[in-house]
Amino acid sequence: MKIQSVAALRQLPVRTQAVMGANVISSVGTGLVQPFLVLYLTRVRGLPVGTATAVISVIAVASLLGGLLAGRMADHYSLRATAAAAMATAALGTASFALVTGVWGAVLAGLVYGLAYGAMLSVWNTAIARSTEGEARSTAFGLQFVGLNVGVGIGGVLGGILASTADPARFQLLYVVDGLSFLVSGAVLVLALGRQPKAEVVAAVAAPEAGPRGYGVVLRDRALLKVLALTVVLMVVGYGQLESSIPGLVAVGGMDARIMAWAFVANTCCVVLIQFTAVTRISRSRPAVLLAGTSASWAGCWLLLLLATTSDGTPAQATLTIAALAVFAVGEALLAVALPTLVNTLASDRVRGRYNGAYSAAMSGGLVLGPLLGGWLLTGGRPWLLSVVLGAGCLACIGAALRWGRPAPREDGAAVLDGAAVLDGAAVLEGADGAAVLDGPAVPDTEERNDRYVDDNRPQRLGSGGA
Repeated sequence: MKIQSVAALRQLPVRTQAVMGANVISSVGTGLVQPFLVLYLTRVRGLPVGTATAVISVIAVASLLGGLLAGRMADHYSLRATAAAAMATAALGTASFALVTGVWGAVLAGLVYGLAYGAMLSVWNTAIARSTEGEARSTAFGLQFVGLNVGVGIGGVLGGILASTADPARFQLLYVVDGLSFLVSGAVLVLALGRQPKAEVVAAVAAPEAGPRGYGVVLRDRALLKVLALTVVLMVVGYGQLESSIPGLVAVGGMDARIMAWAFVANTCCVVLIQFTAVTRISRSRPAVLLAGTSASWAGCWLLLLLATTSDGTPAQATLTIAALAVFAVGEALLAVALPTLVNTLASDRVRGRYNGAYSAAMSGGLVLGPLLGGWLLTGGRPWLLSVVLGAGCLACIGAALRWGRPAPREDGAAVLDGAAVLDGAAVLEGADGAAVLDGPAVPDTEERNDRYVDDNRPQRLGSGGA
C-alpha cells in the first residue's frame, strides 16, 4: 500500500511543514484533556453536570468571537503577532482549569480558552493558505488534519493512563502540560512565520490601501456567504453531533457505553488511514465533489445509526454503531481538505485573515447549534427521529455542495482559472521565476500584505521572512 502522505509532506515548503508540526504539538496537549473536561469538573471539582456541559457551550460561543477577532488582527496587524497572542491565550485558558474550584472559575477559564480556540483555527488556516497555493494547499490542509488526529490520539492515550478522579493533582498536571504544549507550539509557529523584512515594511506603509478591508468585504462576497452557510449546516448535521448527540443516542438506546469508545477509536483510525493513503488523490479533487462526498458519507452514517437504534441485540448494535463512525470518518477526511481550500480560493491575501476568521466563526456557530438540535430531537421519546432528520439534512447538503462548492470570481476582481487569474481584463500568469506576468495591459501591484513571507512555493528556512 502506497503511503501518499509521506511523499506529499516532503514536497511542501519547509515553512508549511513547521506550521503543521506546531499544530501536532498543540494537538497532543489537547488530547490529554479533551475527553475528560466534564468528568473533571463533575467528579473532581464537584460541579453539577448541567454546569459542566454549560462550560462546553461557553467555549463554543467564545470560539465564534475568537475566530472573527483573529481574522481582523491577522489582516490589520500581522499573522505572527496574532499567532503569538492566540497561543499564549490558549495556554492561559487551559491551565486555568487546573485552578478551578467553583462555577465562575470554570466559566472564566472556558471563556478564555474558547476565544483562543476560535483564534487558533483562523491562524492555522491562514498560515497554511499564505505559505502554499494550488494542489499543495489542499494537500497541506489534508495533512494538517492527519496531524491533528494523530496528536489528539496520542494525547488521549497518555491522558487515559495518567488521569485519575481519586487524585486531583493528576488532572491539574494534565491541564498544566496542555498549557505548556501551547507555549511550545506557539514558539515554533512564531519562528515558522518569520519576521517581515524592513524593506517590505516600508513598501507596505507606502503602498495605498487596495480597497476596503473590514468584514464588510466578507458580507459582500455572495460566493463565500453560500460556502459559510453550507459550513454551518454541515456542522449542525455532522460534526456538531459527533461528541454530543451520537453518544446520547447510544445512551438513550440502552447500549453498552464501551461501544462508543470503540467507535471513536475506529473513527480516528479511519481518518488517519484515509488521509495517509489517499491525500494526493483527495487534494486533486474539486471541492464541490469532496463536499458532496462528505454529505453522502454522513447520510450513510445516520442510516447505520438508525438501523442500530431499531435493532435488537448488543452485537448488532455494536457493529452498526462502530461502522457508522467509521463511515463518518470518510466525510471528515474529505471535509478537512474541501472547506478550507474553497474558502482560501475565494480569498485574496489582503483579507485572507478575515475570510478564515469568518470560516472559523461559521464552524463554531454550527457546533453550538448542532448539540441543541440533537438534544431536542432526543428528548421526544423517539430516538430514531434524530437519525431520520439529520440524515435527510445530509442528503439535502449533497445538492447544495455541488451547486455552491465551486470557486467563483473573487470580490477583488480576480477570477480563479486553471493556472491563471483575470484582473481588469488582463490574464495574470506565473512566469518561470515565479513572478506575475500580465498578458495584456500592465496593472501595478497595489495589494498590501501585512505578512509577506510567501514569494513562491519552494522550501524556505524558518524565520527567513521569505528572503
